[in-house]
Parts: sequence; C-alpha cells; structure tokens
Amino acid sequence: MNTEEKINPGSLKADVIGYRALKTLKSSCTKLTVYGIFDHALYLSNGNNQLIKIIKNKDFISSTSIVLRETEGWSFRSAEIRIGMEIKVNKDSLVCNNNKFNIDIENASTWHPTKSTGNTGLLSIEEINLNLRILRDVIYTAPSREGLIPLLENVELYGPLKFFLQPQEPTVSERARPYIDGLMWGLFGGDLKMIIKNVEPILGLGPGLTPSCDDFLAGLILSLNAGGPALFRKEDRTDKFFKKISEEICILANKKTTVYSQSLLNDARLGEGPKAILDLIYGLITENADQVFKVSKTVIGMGDTTGADMAIGIYYGIRFLISRIELKDLHETA
Repeated sequence: MNTEEKINPGSLKADVIGYRALKTLKSSCTKLTVYGIFDHALYLSNGNNQLIKIIKNKDFISSTSIVLRETEGWSFRSAEIRIGMEIKVNKDSLVCNNNKFNIDIENASTWHPTKSTGNTGLLSIEEINLNLRILRDVIYTAPSREGLIPLLENVELYGPLKFFLQPQEPTVSERARPYIDGLMWGLFGGDLKMIIKNVEPILGLGPGLTPSCDDFLAGLILSLNAGGPALFRKEDRTDKFFKKISEEICILANKKTTVYSQSLLNDARLGEGPKAILDLIYGLITENADQVFKVSKTVIGMGDTTGADMAIGIYYGIRFLISRIELKDLHETA
C-alpha cells in the first residue's frame, strides 16, 4: 500500500537553483516538458539533450538542478503530471497541468559549483593516498554489487595473477574491466585514440537510469577536469588534453546512451557535477580523513549504484593524477 501523500500544488517551494538551470528558466525562448518522473526526482527537458533535475536532497544539487524544501512524505510520482506535459515558466513559478502542479521559485538562492583555488591547502601525496584508501573502503560498504564495485574488490581479494588468468563470471564489472584497463593505459600514454576506442564499448553498459559505466566515466572525467587543474598548476597542455577527452566522450555518448547519462557527462565535461561529488574530489586532495569518510558515505548514498560507480571513477581519476606526480618526481630526482 502506498502511504505517501499526494502533492499539494501550493506547497512546493524551490530552496536552491543551480546557476545553469536558472539561466535556462530565464531564457525567453525556453520551452520545458516533463521528461521523467521518479520517486525522488523529476526531469524536465528543454529539447537539447540537457535536463533540469528537480530533486529533494541538497547534497546532490548541481548547476542544472533545483532543490525543493520541505519534501518529506511524498513522491514526485504522486504529482498530477505526466511525461510530455509542458511546463510553463512564469516570473516566480513553474506551472503544469492548469496549475495542478506548480513550484514557487521566487525566493530560491542560486548555487554555483566549487572551483579550484590553485595549490592552497593541497595535501601531500601520502595524505592523498590515505584518503584514497578511505574512499575505497567506503565504496566497499555500498549495499549493491550490481555495478562496478567488484572491479576494485576482485583484484584485491584474489590477486591480479589469478584474477586476470582465470575465467570470471560475465558480470558488468567483468565485461567492462578490459576496456577500463585499456582506457587507463591510454590516459597514461596520452593516447586519445586508445582512450576513445576503449570508451565506446562501455558507454551505456550496466544497470541504472545512468548506466554504471556512464557513472564511472562521469566520475573519471570530472576528477580530471576538477582535480586536474588543482594538482597540475600551469600545465595548460594537460588541461586541454583532459578537456579533449571529455568532449570526445560526450560526442560518443550522444549516440550510445541515455539522455540522463548525456546530461551527467556534459556537466562533468565542464568540471561540474553534484555538490557531494565535487566535495569528494576536492576533499581527497585538501581535506582530512574524517571529512573524506563523511562525504564518501554521502556519495555512495546517491541512487542504487550511481554514487558508488561515480566514486570508483573518481578513485581511478585521482589515483591516475597522483601517479603522474609520482612519476614526474621520480624522473626529476633520477
């Protein structure tokens, strides 16, 4: 029996609006339609493969989302709206279905994502590696094993020799592993063709509204585009390479996967994403272990597998960035 209350159309108020979502709402040519309706989220489309996501949890606010206040006890599925309905954007509200569903946006604050501030407060390599181990251990506590968690677990539990030489079950992580290995080798070698060759087979692979491998890729490229500039100061060539990788992945995504993933990957291409994800990336390289543990727990609570799979992408991404620093230091001291 569904015990959730039906939405009172006069009770919905926006608490925070991402700056890009607000820009879309203020555009004179904006035409929004209901694209997806779920228990904890409502997706609006502007027809350009970019979604505005209306959510309940402020931890997951992004530049393209709207967070509502006082959201306990009801689901978006209880709203009197259907997919394809037009959302009218008035001066101070979003209205649908002859005012049977509306959101007051007049007093909402605007959210901008955290940006890197150079090398201020960066941790040592040893401290970042400790934070990565904490993230890995928190990832292991995620309840679902349908995504890419076994990608980390199996190598550690069985050892690389046994794991790579013996046949494994055809799980999502096993199907993805050789391509993720190839992708990372391409990153280390600066080989864009090798990277894209290995990305293409895994786009759209895995469970979830945003499939697991798409979440992994979003976490990976977001860690490169957000964490990279903080760790590699004044390396414009490196930043451009990471941006080029991200652009090529987004071009592929437009042909290979869901619009939900396309929107997520496009945000990551710009160095943007949900607040908790950005907090984790910057926390790994600037914060103490307790803070990393706290935000890691928040991240893996995002969706059934999305948070954990994005966290694995971040783990791979930050580990790659740190390895580049370690190799550079080794060459300089050799």
